[in-house]
Order: sequence, then C-alpha cells, then structure tokens
Amino acid sequence: MRILVVASNPLSGQRLRSSLAHEGLMADLVGLDEDPCETARQSGPFDAVLIESASLAPHVLCALRNLARQRLGIPLVMLVGAATPEQEAEGLDAGADDVLLAPMPMMSLVVRLRSLQRRMLGHLSAWISIGNVTLNQARMVITVDGRELRITRREYDVMEMLFLRRGNLVTKADFLSRLYGTEEGPDSRTLDVFICKVRRKLAAAGAAEFIRTAWGRGYMAEEPPPAAIEAARARFADGKLRRPSRLTVPAKVWAEAA
Repeated sequence: MRILVVASNPLSGQRLRSSLAHEGLMADLVGLDEDPCETARQSGPFDAVLIESASLAPHVLCALRNLARQRLGIPLVMLVGAATPEQEAEGLDAGADDVLLAPMPMMSLVVRLRSLQRRMLGHLSAWISIGNVTLNQARMVITVDGRELRITRREYDVMEMLFLRRGNLVTKADFLSRLYGTEEGPDSRTLDVFICKVRRKLAAAGAAEFIRTAWGRGYMAEEPPPAAIEAARARFADGKLRRPSRLTVPAKVWAEAA
C-alpha cells in the first residue's frame, strides 16, 4: 500500500512517514504548503492520502477540498491533533473519508487505511477469495483451501494488489510504483520473477490458476471456473502437481487498457 502523506509540519510528517514504513507501507511526503494536488496527480498511483495537521484550520480544509476535487478515487483521511464534533463534520463535508484524532496507535491507523481502501475497491471484509485461494489482510497471509502458503512479504504485496483489483488489469508500472514509490527500484523483469515464483507456489499448494498475463503490460486476477478448481484439488490430493499454465488476458482487456 502506497500512501501520500500531506504534512503541515516537516518533522511530524517525517515521523509519520517513518512509522508507516515500519508497518510495511510505502509513504511519500509533501508539505501542506506545497502542491499536494500536483504530487497526487504526477507521482501516483497512490492508495490513500493522509493529511496530517494540528487542527482543522481553514487552510487545511481548503487543501482537503482541492484534493477532493481531483477525484482521485482513493481514500482521503485527516489525522488531526484536535477537532470539535462540528469541525469533524466540516472535514467530512469537505471531502474526507475519515477524520482521526492524533495521537493514535499506528496499527489502528494502518488498519483504518486498509479498510477504507478495501471498501472503496468493493470488498466488504479483510478476507478476499479467488477460486480456492484466500487473502487475509488482517493477518497478511494467503491460504489455499485453508492451508497457509509460505511466501515473502514482497510476494504478498504483489498478490494483495491483484486480489484487491480482481478482474482489472494492473500494469507493471502500477506494480512497481506501489512497491518502490519514487525510489530507484528494479525493472519490470523482477516483477515477472515474483509472479512466476508465486504461481509455482500456488500450483504446488493445490490452487487453481487465476493469474492472467497481459504480455508487456501487466497482470490480472480472474475467478477460475469450478472445473479448474476441482482439478487442482484432485491433483494436490493425488500428489500429481504440474507447472502452472500461463493464462493470457482476453483481447478486449488489452483494448480497454490501451
């Protein structure tokens, strides 16, 4: 998950950014007095915007309204040191999806950010299933028919992006931006290696193939047919595992993504 932190104070912004990074979230930092709208448009994609301020002062609400007008399609969250009920209501009316009071436990903040992102993408709970595979955001694990899959944190992050955007093409550029932000990261071939490794682990665990490839563009997760799920379970039960097939995205998806 990649967060744009809009800070009213550089020091508090840096602390917030470091705390989010400690929880495994990628965070970019921009000052409230800079141009957060431009950063949100040009340096994304982001999964949420977190505006940090001591209070809901008029200039803070103005920045919030400007961000809301961008129609970014991601949660806008306020983290403020103090606010009356009337000010909270004003923040929500200005476009905030939530107004939180600081200080608050970092774990609680992260859970709220994930929950808002999940619901905005159409998921009602932390358990998202595709075929016989389930991603549990609460525990950050993936299971196949209840059996936990051993994967790395980076592999989990890749899978989470696919699960949350099930049925939609996620481009390689979006993957790399959310994984590494503006930092110098690996090229797209590293992502292909991640996907290849996860496919092998899923197939070995008895999962039906659900990751489709759009050659040169990215990947998407798609619900496999019931027959494919039963066949994968049967192969696992018999110990007859095979290499995962490379499914490709239908031509119409290529056209929609172009």
